[in-house]
Amino acid sequence: MEKKQQREQTIRFVIYLLILLPLMLQRDITPNNELKYLSIADESLRDGHFFTMYNHGEVYADKPPLYIWIVIFFKWLLGSHNTFILALFSLIPAFVTLAVFNRWCGKELNDKYMIAAELAMMTTVYFIGGAIVLRMDMLMTMFITLAMFTFWRIYKGDERKRLKILFPLYIFMAIFSKGPVGIMIPLLCIPVFLLIEGEFKSIGRYWGWRTWLILALLCGGWWLGVWLEGGKEYLHNLLFHQTVNRAVDSFHHKAPFWYYGYTIWYAMGPWSLLTIPVIVWALIKKMKMSTLVKFMLSVAGSFLLIMSIVSSKLAIYIMPIFTFITYPAFILLQNSGKPRFAEGARKVVTYGAAGFLTIFFIAGLIIPRFNYRIGFRDAAREALEVAQANSITRFGYYDLRSAENMDVYLGTGLEEISKDEFNAPRSLLSPGEGIIIFHKNENGIVTFKTVK
Repeated sequence: MEKKQQREQTIRFVIYLLILLPLMLQRDITPNNELKYLSIADESLRDGHFFTMYNHGEVYADKPPLYIWIVIFFKWLLGSHNTFILALFSLIPAFVTLAVFNRWCGKELNDKYMIAAELAMMTTVYFIGGAIVLRMDMLMTMFITLAMFTFWRIYKGDERKRLKILFPLYIFMAIFSKGPVGIMIPLLCIPVFLLIEGEFKSIGRYWGWRTWLILALLCGGWWLGVWLEGGKEYLHNLLFHQTVNRAVDSFHHKAPFWYYGYTIWYAMGPWSLLTIPVIVWALIKKMKMSTLVKFMLSVAGSFLLIMSIVSSKLAIYIMPIFTFITYPAFILLQNSGKPRFAEGARKVVTYGAAGFLTIFFIAGLIIPRFNYRIGFRDAAREALEVAQANSITRFGYYDLRSAENMDVYLGTGLEEISKDEFNAPRSLLSPGEGIIIFHKNENGIVTFKTVK
């Protein structure tokens, strides 16, 4: 990519950051995932375990530790959780992912179509959502993108040793970010592409002894740390319960085979209404495709098939292939031979994306008015003031999902209160004691009552 294009790309990324800044700074975090990760990090720091994770004493082997390590590091560095800094570990990987695809597809897309593809990705529902939430999905997406781009460079003849080391390193970092999905795209989709191209015999060039050795050493070091901290039971949970069991007969997020057949339309919305039909049209018309387009579409198609077979499903699980659908769609649109339609569709994306980004900016300005419906922060801070004024040290919650993670705000644990105890809370107290109980009022808003 030329220096002028790089400067313009940097300017666009700064504009995206400024647009999303109010939302990132003022939005409360969600209790079920984001607040949970902060609570897990606090517990890890408090109890001194870093390879094995626990959520209020219960094993949490659902995710590898990389993202939790990031949360732990900044809590240790700053003394408290800074959700804006943590959100940057989603937004910056999103920018890296787009920058890689801009460079990757730069020879096949002219500037205006490349910018349109970038804008379409930046305003895709789950992509922009994944770019600002406190989760590890965008980290994994970035590392998968880097791994696949590195494969492509080797495939096109770049035999530098550095790339052959980076390839398995990026794969490991994808695994270390989110788990086995991180290896599924490179391990399963690359052979599919080579098979389509009649080059399957060259598989050892990418998945040779060096790749497997580096992965074995890195994974082995991680698993050794898990075994030393959590024993063989935790290691078994991590390697089998959270992988094989989820794949075959999931205990979590179980969905039918056709799940992604309809969720992809809203997960990639609104531009799925353009990109997917363009790809289908090109396939039906047997339009001539470059090797790059065939590679990206083979990655997207084979991964969708694989993930459809896996029992555990969520729409965000397929986010790593959104770029592998969007960018080739714009290449096909540019080369469609229908310039009037193609030019019209670029204009729609450009103006539409500008509209969506404006909506996100406005949402960031007014989001504080709705934080009481999003998370627990406001209720917890108000309750903490009441507790300090009344010398109350006990907190509880009734019929409130994930309320135990409010210990991030309160600095102490919460007790789960039964219905009978909620209706007669004084039975919980000794003379001179008090308790604050969080619950939802008749309007579904989180509030609390003070009993003393």
